[in-house]
Amino acid sequence: MKRIKKLLSVLLVLVFTAFLFAGCANNTKTEDTTGATGGSAGDATTTTAPESGAAATGTYNIGYNYFGSGSYALLSLANNSKVVIDAFGNKATSMDDEFSVEKIVQDAENMISSGVDGLIIWLPVESLYLTVADMCEKAKVPFVLNDKIPSDPSIIEKLKANPYFAGAVAPANAVYGEAIANYALDNNLKTCIISSSSVGDASDTPRLDAFTKAFTAAGGKILAELHADAADAAQGQIEDALVANPDPDFVYGVGSDFGIAAVSALENAGNSRAIVVTSGLDKAALELLGTSSLKMVNGDFWVCGMLSAVVLQNYLDGTPLKDADGNPVWVDNVMPFEVPSEKYDLYKKFFLDEYCYSADELKQMSGKTNPDFNYDAFLQVIADYSLDNRLIAKYKEGKVTKEELSAVGINVE
Repeated sequence: MKRIKKLLSVLLVLVFTAFLFAGCANNTKTEDTTGATGGSAGDATTTTAPESGAAATGTYNIGYNYFGSGSYALLSLANNSKVVIDAFGNKATSMDDEFSVEKIVQDAENMISSGVDGLIIWLPVESLYLTVADMCEKAKVPFVLNDKIPSDPSIIEKLKANPYFAGAVAPANAVYGEAIANYALDNNLKTCIISSSSVGDASDTPRLDAFTKAFTAAGGKILAELHADAADAAQGQIEDALVANPDPDFVYGVGSDFGIAAVSALENAGNSRAIVVTSGLDKAALELLGTSSLKMVNGDFWVCGMLSAVVLQNYLDGTPLKDADGNPVWVDNVMPFEVPSEKYDLYKKFFLDEYCYSADELKQMSGKTNPDFNYDAFLQVIADYSLDNRLIAKYKEGKVTKEELSAVGINVE
Protein backbone atom coordinates (compact mmCIF):
# COMPACT_ATOMS: atom_id res chain seq x y z
CA MET A 1 0.00 0.00 0.00
CA LYS A 2 2.78 2.38 0.87
CA ARG A 3 4.44 1.59 -2.43
CA ILE A 4 1.24 2.42 -4.33
CA LYS A 5 0.94 5.74 -2.50
CA LYS A 6 4.55 6.53 -3.33
CA LEU A 7 3.98 5.75 -7.01
CA LEU A 8 0.88 7.96 -7.05
CA SER A 9 2.86 10.83 -5.50
CA VAL A 10 5.57 10.54 -8.15
CA LEU A 11 2.97 10.49 -10.92
CA LEU A 12 1.27 13.61 -9.54
CA VAL A 13 4.60 15.47 -9.43
CA LEU A 14 5.34 14.47 -13.03
CA VAL A 15 1.91 15.60 -14.23
CA PHE A 16 2.18 18.92 -12.36
CA THR A 17 5.66 19.54 -13.81
CA ALA A 18 4.39 18.84 -17.32
CA PHE A 19 1.67 21.45 -16.88
CA LEU A 20 4.19 23.98 -15.65
CA PHE A 21 6.37 23.54 -18.72
CA ALA A 22 3.34 23.70 -20.99
CA GLY A 23 2.35 27.00 -19.42
CA CYS A 24 5.81 28.51 -19.73
CA ALA A 25 6.61 27.41 -23.26
CA ASN A 26 5.84 29.47 -26.36
CA ASN A 27 4.78 32.62 -24.48
CA THR A 28 6.12 34.80 -27.26
CA LYS A 29 3.24 35.68 -29.55
CA THR A 30 2.49 37.12 -32.94
CA GLU A 31 0.05 39.81 -31.90
CA ASP A 32 -2.20 41.98 -34.03
CA THR A 33 -1.93 45.42 -32.46
CA THR A 34 -3.81 47.14 -35.26
CA GLY A 35 -6.42 48.44 -32.87
CA ALA A 36 -4.91 51.95 -32.83
CA THR A 37 -5.28 52.44 -36.58
CA GLY A 38 -8.12 51.04 -38.62
CA GLY A 39 -10.09 49.68 -35.64
CA SER A 40 -10.67 49.96 -31.94
CA ALA A 41 -7.89 49.23 -29.51
CA GLY A 42 -10.00 46.48 -28.02
CA ASP A 43 -10.08 44.51 -31.28
CA ALA A 44 -6.53 43.16 -30.96
CA THR A 45 -6.23 39.39 -31.39
CA THR A 46 -3.48 36.91 -30.63
CA THR A 47 -2.23 33.92 -32.61
CA THR A 48 0.60 31.45 -32.20
CA ALA A 49 4.07 32.64 -33.14
CA PRO A 50 5.73 31.28 -36.31
CA GLU A 51 8.15 28.49 -35.53
CA SER A 52 10.74 29.43 -38.11
CA GLY A 53 12.24 32.55 -39.59
CA ALA A 54 13.88 33.61 -42.82
CA ALA A 55 15.63 30.33 -43.59
CA ALA A 56 12.39 28.34 -43.79
CA THR A 57 9.92 30.89 -45.18
CA GLY A 58 11.96 33.21 -47.37
CA THR A 59 10.82 36.15 -45.21
CA TYR A 60 11.97 37.55 -41.86
CA ASN A 61 10.46 37.05 -38.44
CA ILE A 62 10.55 40.54 -36.92
CA GLY A 63 10.08 41.07 -33.19
CA TYR A 64 8.86 44.30 -31.62
CA ASN A 65 7.75 45.35 -28.16
CA TYR A 66 5.20 47.88 -26.97
CA PHE A 67 5.04 49.24 -23.46
CA GLY A 68 1.34 48.61 -22.87
CA SER A 69 -1.88 47.81 -24.70
CA GLY A 70 -3.99 50.42 -22.93
CA SER A 71 -2.37 53.39 -24.65
CA TYR A 72 -3.43 54.66 -28.08
CA ALA A 73 -0.04 56.31 -28.53
CA LEU A 74 1.96 53.16 -27.75
CA LEU A 75 -0.25 50.98 -29.94
CA SER A 76 0.01 53.48 -32.80
CA LEU A 77 3.79 53.35 -32.60
CA ALA A 78 3.68 49.54 -32.62
CA ASN A 79 1.20 49.38 -35.48
CA ASN A 80 3.33 51.71 -37.57
CA SER A 81 6.14 49.16 -37.26
CA LYS A 82 3.83 46.29 -38.09
CA VAL A 83 2.55 47.90 -41.29
CA VAL A 84 6.14 47.94 -42.61
CA ILE A 85 6.67 44.34 -41.52
CA ASP A 86 3.50 43.40 -43.39
CA ALA A 87 4.38 45.44 -46.48
CA PHE A 88 7.56 43.40 -46.97
CA GLY A 89 5.74 40.11 -46.39
CA ASN A 90 7.46 39.37 -43.08
CA LYS A 91 6.20 37.66 -39.94
CA ALA A 92 5.56 39.78 -36.84
CA THR A 93 6.24 38.67 -33.27
CA SER A 94 5.24 41.17 -30.59
CA MET A 95 5.41 41.42 -26.82
CA ASP A 96 3.32 43.58 -24.49
CA ASP A 97 5.57 44.92 -21.70
CA GLU A 98 2.46 45.56 -19.56
CA PHE A 99 3.80 48.96 -18.50
CA SER A 100 6.72 47.32 -16.69
CA VAL A 101 10.25 48.54 -17.35
CA GLU A 102 11.58 45.37 -15.73
CA LYS A 103 9.58 43.21 -18.15
CA ILE A 104 11.10 44.83 -21.26
CA VAL A 105 14.38 42.92 -20.98
CA GLN A 106 12.53 39.67 -20.30
CA ASP A 107 10.33 40.24 -23.35
CA ALA A 108 13.36 40.95 -25.52
CA GLU A 109 14.95 37.72 -24.29
CA ASN A 110 11.77 35.80 -25.08
CA MET A 111 11.60 37.16 -28.61
CA ILE A 112 15.25 36.32 -29.21
CA SER A 113 14.69 32.80 -27.83
CA SER A 114 11.67 32.37 -30.11
CA GLY A 115 13.96 32.79 -33.13
CA VAL A 116 13.29 36.30 -34.44
CA ASP A 117 15.59 37.49 -37.21
CA GLY A 118 15.62 41.07 -35.94
CA LEU A 119 14.25 43.32 -33.18
CA ILE A 120 12.54 46.70 -33.29
CA ILE A 121 13.05 47.73 -29.69
CA TRP A 122 11.47 50.51 -27.61
CA LEU A 123 13.47 51.34 -24.49
CA PRO A 124 12.43 54.18 -22.17
CA VAL A 125 15.49 54.45 -19.89
CA GLU A 126 19.22 54.79 -20.50
CA SER A 127 20.21 51.79 -18.39
CA LEU A 128 18.48 49.34 -20.74
CA TYR A 129 20.22 50.16 -24.02
CA LEU A 130 23.50 48.34 -23.52
CA THR A 131 21.79 45.45 -21.74
CA VAL A 132 19.60 44.74 -24.76
CA ALA A 133 22.45 45.50 -27.18
CA ASP A 134 24.67 42.91 -25.48
CA MET A 135 21.87 40.35 -25.61
CA CYS A 136 21.40 40.93 -29.33
CA GLU A 137 25.12 40.76 -30.06
CA LYS A 138 25.52 37.46 -28.20
CA ALA A 139 22.52 36.01 -30.03
CA LYS A 140 23.59 37.57 -33.36
CA VAL A 141 20.20 39.26 -33.74
CA PRO A 142 20.15 42.68 -35.50
CA PHE A 143 18.22 45.42 -33.71
CA VAL A 144 17.05 48.99 -34.24
CA LEU A 145 16.05 51.59 -31.63
CA ASN A 146 12.48 52.75 -32.10
CA ASP A 147 11.25 56.21 -31.03
CA LYS A 148 13.45 56.50 -27.92
CA ILE A 149 17.23 56.83 -27.99
CA PRO A 150 19.92 57.43 -25.35
CA SER A 151 21.60 60.79 -24.81
CA ASP A 152 24.75 59.50 -23.05
CA PRO A 153 27.65 59.78 -25.57
CA SER A 154 29.40 56.71 -24.17
CA ILE A 155 26.27 54.58 -24.68
CA ILE A 156 25.85 55.93 -28.21
CA GLU A 157 29.48 55.12 -29.03
CA LYS A 158 29.11 51.53 -27.81
CA LEU A 159 25.88 51.06 -29.71
CA LYS A 160 27.41 52.25 -32.97
CA ALA A 161 30.32 49.84 -32.47
CA ASN A 162 27.94 46.89 -32.09
CA PRO A 163 27.96 44.94 -35.40
CA TYR A 164 24.27 44.03 -34.96
CA PHE A 165 23.11 47.60 -34.39
CA ALA A 166 21.11 48.66 -37.46
CA GLY A 167 20.42 52.25 -36.37
CA ALA A 168 18.07 54.49 -34.40
CA VAL A 169 15.15 56.78 -35.20
CA ALA A 170 13.54 59.27 -32.80
CA PRO A 171 11.57 62.53 -32.88
CA ALA A 172 13.06 66.00 -32.56
CA ASN A 173 12.06 66.00 -28.90
CA ALA A 174 13.53 69.38 -28.02
CA VAL A 175 11.47 70.96 -30.82
CA TYR A 176 8.31 69.52 -29.27
CA GLY A 177 9.05 71.17 -25.94
CA GLU A 178 10.09 74.49 -27.48
CA ALA A 179 6.90 74.61 -29.58
CA ILE A 180 4.74 74.08 -26.49
CA ALA A 181 6.63 76.81 -24.60
CA ASN A 182 6.31 79.26 -27.49
CA TYR A 183 2.58 78.59 -27.77
CA ALA A 184 2.13 79.27 -24.05
CA LEU A 185 4.19 82.46 -24.13
CA ASP A 186 2.50 83.72 -27.29
CA ASN A 187 -0.84 83.31 -25.52
CA ASN A 188 0.35 85.02 -22.31
CA LEU A 189 0.17 81.81 -20.27
CA LYS A 190 2.57 82.21 -17.35
CA THR A 191 1.95 79.39 -14.86
CA CYS A 192 1.61 75.66 -15.43
CA ILE A 193 1.41 72.16 -14.05
CA ILE A 194 3.37 69.49 -15.95
CA SER A 195 2.25 65.86 -16.24
CA SER A 196 4.73 63.44 -17.75
CA SER A 197 5.89 59.83 -17.82
CA SER A 198 8.53 58.39 -15.50
CA VAL A 199 11.61 60.42 -14.59
CA GLY A 200 14.40 59.84 -17.11
CA ASP A 201 12.14 58.86 -20.00
CA ALA A 202 14.19 59.09 -23.20
CA SER A 203 11.55 61.14 -25.05
CA ASP A 204 9.91 63.20 -22.33
CA THR A 205 13.13 64.31 -20.63
CA PRO A 206 14.50 66.31 -23.59
CA ARG A 207 11.02 67.72 -24.24
CA LEU A 208 10.72 68.84 -20.63
CA ASP A 209 14.23 70.27 -20.59
CA ALA A 210 13.59 72.31 -23.74
CA PHE A 211 10.19 73.47 -22.52
CA THR A 212 11.51 74.44 -19.08
CA LYS A 213 14.45 76.37 -20.51
CA ALA A 214 12.34 78.40 -22.94
CA PHE A 215 9.36 78.89 -20.64
CA THR A 216 11.18 79.91 -17.47
CA ALA A 217 13.67 82.12 -19.35
CA ALA A 218 10.70 84.22 -20.47
CA GLY A 219 9.30 84.48 -16.94
CA GLY A 220 7.06 81.43 -16.89
CA LYS A 221 6.57 79.54 -13.62
CA ILE A 222 6.17 75.78 -13.19
CA LEU A 223 3.89 75.14 -10.22
CA ALA A 224 4.28 71.35 -10.14
CA GLU A 225 6.07 68.69 -12.18
CA LEU A 226 4.38 65.29 -11.98
CA HIS A 227 5.57 61.89 -13.20
CA ALA A 228 3.62 58.64 -13.63
CA ASP A 229 4.04 55.35 -15.46
CA ALA A 230 0.58 55.57 -17.01
CA ALA A 231 -2.22 58.06 -17.59
CA ASP A 232 -4.53 56.40 -15.05
CA ALA A 233 -2.17 57.41 -12.26
CA ALA A 234 -1.51 60.80 -13.87
CA GLN A 235 -5.10 61.99 -13.59
CA GLY A 236 -5.13 61.54 -9.82
CA GLN A 237 -1.78 63.31 -9.52
CA ILE A 238 -3.06 66.28 -11.50
CA GLU A 239 -6.22 66.48 -9.40
CA ASP A 240 -4.09 66.55 -6.24
CA ALA A 241 -1.83 69.22 -7.73
CA LEU A 242 -4.88 71.35 -8.55
CA VAL A 243 -5.84 71.31 -4.88
CA ALA A 244 -2.47 72.82 -3.97
CA ASN A 245 -2.34 75.03 -7.11
CA PRO A 246 -5.98 75.76 -8.01
CA ASP A 247 -5.40 78.46 -10.61
CA PRO A 248 -2.70 77.50 -13.19
CA ASP A 249 -2.90 79.04 -16.63
CA PHE A 250 -2.39 75.65 -18.26
CA VAL A 251 -1.49 72.00 -17.81
CA TYR A 252 1.21 70.57 -20.07
CA GLY A 253 0.60 66.87 -20.73
CA VAL A 254 3.89 65.83 -22.27
CA GLY A 255 2.21 62.96 -24.16
CA SER A 256 -1.36 62.79 -25.41
CA ASP A 257 -2.37 60.21 -22.79
CA PHE A 258 -1.29 62.70 -20.13
CA GLY A 259 -2.97 65.57 -21.95
CA ILE A 260 -6.27 63.70 -22.05
CA ALA A 261 -5.86 62.88 -18.34
CA ALA A 262 -5.36 66.60 -17.69
CA VAL A 263 -8.63 67.44 -19.47
CA SER A 264 -10.48 65.00 -17.19
CA ALA A 265 -8.69 66.31 -14.10
CA LEU A 266 -9.67 69.90 -14.84
CA GLU A 267 -13.28 68.85 -15.43
CA ASN A 268 -13.37 66.99 -12.11
CA ALA A 269 -11.90 70.01 -10.36
CA GLY A 270 -14.52 72.29 -11.88
CA ASN A 271 -11.74 74.39 -13.43
CA SER A 272 -12.96 76.02 -16.64
CA ARG A 273 -10.22 78.65 -16.90
CA ALA A 274 -7.02 76.63 -17.35
CA ILE A 275 -6.23 75.10 -20.72
CA VAL A 276 -4.33 71.95 -21.72
CA VAL A 277 -1.53 71.61 -24.26
CA THR A 278 0.00 68.30 -25.31
CA SER A 279 1.82 66.25 -27.96
CA GLY A 280 0.39 63.24 -29.75
CA LEU A 281 -1.91 63.45 -32.75
CA ASP A 282 -4.33 60.68 -31.88
CA LYS A 283 -8.04 60.77 -32.61
CA ALA A 284 -9.14 61.14 -28.98
CA ALA A 285 -6.90 64.17 -28.42
CA LEU A 286 -7.79 65.88 -31.68
CA GLU A 287 -11.51 65.40 -31.11
CA LEU A 288 -11.11 67.25 -27.80
CA LEU A 289 -9.66 70.30 -29.58
CA GLY A 290 -12.14 73.14 -29.45
CA THR A 291 -14.66 71.12 -27.43
CA SER A 292 -12.73 70.98 -24.14
CA SER A 293 -9.87 72.62 -22.29
CA LEU A 294 -7.41 71.07 -24.79
CA LYS A 295 -6.28 73.89 -27.09
CA MET A 296 -3.04 72.83 -28.77
CA VAL A 297 -1.63 69.47 -29.94
CA ASN A 298 1.49 68.71 -31.95
CA GLY A 299 3.12 65.45 -33.00
CA ASP A 300 4.36 63.25 -35.85
CA PHE A 301 1.81 60.43 -35.47
CA TRP A 302 4.51 58.10 -34.17
CA VAL A 303 6.02 57.69 -37.63
CA CYS A 304 9.29 56.56 -36.02
CA GLY A 305 7.64 53.16 -35.74
CA MET A 306 7.61 52.95 -39.54
CA LEU A 307 11.02 54.49 -40.06
CA SER A 308 12.78 52.23 -37.56
CA ALA A 309 11.23 49.19 -39.24
CA VAL A 310 12.58 50.45 -42.57
CA VAL A 311 16.06 50.71 -41.04
CA LEU A 312 15.93 47.10 -39.81
CA GLN A 313 14.54 45.88 -43.15
CA ASN A 314 17.50 47.39 -44.97
CA TYR A 315 19.96 45.81 -42.55
CA LEU A 316 18.39 42.38 -43.02
CA ASP A 317 18.24 42.86 -46.79
CA GLY A 318 22.00 43.42 -46.87
CA THR A 319 21.69 47.13 -47.71
CA PRO A 320 22.33 48.74 -44.29
CA LEU A 321 21.77 52.48 -44.01
CA LYS A 322 25.17 53.94 -43.10
CA ASP A 323 26.73 57.37 -43.40
CA ALA A 324 29.91 58.19 -45.32
CA ASP A 325 32.02 57.09 -42.35
CA GLY A 326 30.29 53.72 -42.14
CA ASN A 327 28.24 54.55 -39.03
CA PRO A 328 24.69 53.17 -38.71
CA VAL A 329 21.95 55.73 -39.31
CA TRP A 330 21.18 57.80 -36.21
CA VAL A 331 18.17 60.10 -36.51
CA ASP A 332 16.82 62.31 -33.73
CA ASN A 333 15.14 65.02 -35.78
CA VAL A 334 11.77 63.71 -36.98
CA MET A 335 9.80 66.95 -36.86
CA PRO A 336 6.35 67.45 -35.32
CA PHE A 337 3.47 69.26 -36.98
CA GLU A 338 0.11 70.61 -35.90
CA VAL A 339 -3.27 69.74 -37.40
CA PRO A 340 -5.36 72.88 -37.94
CA SER A 341 -9.12 72.43 -37.84
CA GLU A 342 -9.57 72.88 -41.60
CA LYS A 343 -7.23 69.92 -42.29
CA TYR A 344 -8.57 67.58 -39.64
CA ASP A 345 -10.87 65.63 -41.97
CA LEU A 346 -8.02 64.91 -44.40
CA TYR A 347 -5.69 64.05 -41.53
CA LYS A 348 -8.27 61.63 -40.15
CA LYS A 349 -8.75 60.00 -43.54
CA PHE A 350 -5.06 59.52 -44.38
CA PHE A 351 -3.46 59.08 -40.95
CA LEU A 352 -6.14 57.61 -38.69
CA ASP A 353 -8.32 55.60 -41.09
CA GLU A 354 -5.35 54.33 -43.11
CA TYR A 355 -1.57 54.56 -42.90
CA CYS A 356 0.19 57.71 -44.07
CA TYR A 357 2.56 55.69 -46.31
CA SER A 358 1.15 53.11 -48.70
CA ALA A 359 2.54 49.59 -48.92
CA ASP A 360 3.97 50.41 -52.35
CA GLU A 361 5.79 53.44 -50.96
CA LEU A 362 7.20 51.42 -48.09
CA LYS A 363 8.46 48.67 -50.39
CA GLN A 364 10.48 51.28 -52.26
CA MET A 365 12.33 52.07 -49.02
CA SER A 366 14.71 49.12 -49.28
CA GLY A 367 17.95 49.05 -51.22
CA LYS A 368 17.12 45.47 -52.20
CA THR A 369 13.84 46.33 -53.96
CA ASN A 370 14.90 49.84 -54.98
CA PRO A 371 18.62 50.25 -55.86
CA ASP A 372 18.27 54.04 -55.57
CA PHE A 373 17.30 53.86 -51.91
CA ASN A 374 20.21 54.48 -49.55
CA TYR A 375 21.24 56.47 -46.48
CA ASP A 376 20.74 59.85 -48.19
CA ALA A 377 17.37 58.79 -49.60
CA PHE A 378 16.25 57.74 -46.12
CA LEU A 379 17.21 61.11 -44.66
CA GLN A 380 15.27 62.78 -47.48
CA VAL A 381 12.16 60.78 -46.55
CA ILE A 382 12.46 62.19 -43.03
CA ALA A 383 13.11 65.74 -44.24
CA ASP A 384 10.03 65.58 -46.48
CA TYR A 385 7.72 64.19 -43.79
CA SER A 386 4.92 66.62 -42.99
CA LEU A 387 1.15 66.72 -43.07
CA ASP A 388 1.03 68.74 -46.28
CA ASN A 389 3.58 66.56 -48.10
CA ARG A 390 1.79 63.37 -47.12
CA LEU A 391 -1.51 64.81 -48.39
CA ILE A 392 0.17 65.77 -51.67
CA ALA A 393 1.42 62.18 -51.98
CA LYS A 394 -2.18 60.98 -51.53
CA TYR A 395 -3.19 63.36 -54.33
CA LYS A 396 -0.58 61.75 -56.60
CA GLU A 397 -2.06 58.36 -55.72
CA GLY A 398 -5.46 59.65 -56.86
CA LYS A 399 -6.98 59.46 -53.37
CA VAL A 400 -7.74 63.15 -52.96
CA THR A 401 -8.54 65.87 -55.50
CA LYS A 402 -6.68 69.07 -56.23
CA GLU A 403 -9.81 70.98 -55.25
CA GLU A 404 -9.96 69.30 -51.85
CA LEU A 405 -6.35 70.26 -51.15
CA SER A 406 -6.80 73.79 -52.47
CA ALA A 407 -9.75 74.25 -50.10
CA VAL A 408 -7.40 73.73 -47.13
CA GLY A 409 -4.61 75.90 -48.54
CA ILE A 410 -2.39 73.24 -50.17
CA ASN A 411 -1.23 74.05 -53.69
CA VAL A 412 -0.27 71.05 -55.83
CA GLU A 413 0.79 72.98 -58.95
